[in-house]
Amino acid sequence: MLGRLFRELEYQFHCLFKSKKSIKEPHYFIDGGYISLGRNYEKNHKQSCYFNERESCIDMRELNLAHTLLIGVLASLLEKHNGKKVPISDEKISRKFVITAAFIQGVFLCERAILQGEYLQAGTLLRQEYEALVLLSEIRENKRKDGIPANARYAPWKGSRFYGELCSIAHLSDHRILNSLVGYNTSWSSYAATVPQYQKINGSKLYAWHTAYLFGLLEELHAFYEELYGYKCNQREADAINNALSILVKHKVFKTPNN
Repeated sequence: MLGRLFRELEYQFHCLFKSKKSIKEPHYFIDGGYISLGRNYEKNHKQSCYFNERESCIDMRELNLAHTLLIGVLASLLEKHNGKKVPISDEKISRKFVITAAFIQGVFLCERAILQGEYLQAGTLLRQEYEALVLLSEIRENKRKDGIPANARYAPWKGSRFYGELCSIAHLSDHRILNSLVGYNTSWSSYAATVPQYQKINGSKLYAWHTAYLFGLLEELHAFYEELYGYKCNQREADAINNALSILVKHKVFKTPNN
């Protein structure tokens, strides 16, 4: 029995290697050099992101504190209302739930992109956060229609003044802005960085916008839970939010606490 099995295997191998059509390994399995280069480049990219995040967390301590405070309030709100029944089921409420969840899912991805110096990618995520706030405003005003982009006219606290720059980042359409985010100069020439390079001014501005949009989401969520359950913000939440807001005013995202 075993002898016949070995003969059949021997015959199959004979047919395989004597076949007129040779069987070739895919190129990427053979060329280990490119695999090694690819892994080294990925390692360099991650190392650059690590150094950028370390520098960002030092230079943006206040903004990081504001962001953490707002995340804490957000987590508290979600925990308090987890599992509660929705008293009224309609399309408007469903839309709000979906848009709010979409924003929350990307919060840490956006923050990490900013802190790690991936500013172009962060700008695209910031634009999505901004549009989520506009969509929530449209839903509240009964102006939302499916398939139509968010209308900046409904942006909260005149937030449309940032929208043009975010669109330029997302669409890669303004060379001046792009060069300020990925370009760098040396004593011998000018370059565009292919790994993220830390920039304190640009990073701080994007982080401040992101934190402001998180603040805007909390405003929407408070109003939403008040509408559904009559929820009122307690003093501890108010103090945390006001502390975060004062930091945003200091970083000139808002001119005054109410603007």
